[in-house]
Amino acid sequence: MRYPAASKERLRAPKSQFRVVAVDVKDVSGNVYQVGDFQTLATAQAAARERAGVGSPVFVYDDAGEVLVRLGSWH
Repeated sequence: MRYPAASKERLRAPKSQFRVVAVDVKDVSGNVYQVGDFQTLATAQAAARERAGVGSPVFVYDDAGEVLVRLGSWH
């Protein structure tokens, strides 16, 4: 199961990059939005750490659409 529940195509980063995705838990639809695509895992993790927190889950995906990092919490 992918977190958040979104299509693998939406979560998959471009080739050799890393995609940071966040969830707006205050939005009743659980809005998933893309923070950005990054060249290195370190820069993706840094961007994810800036957004993550209680009620602000953030995920880092690779170019295969697999989650590598989970930060923050749902509540």
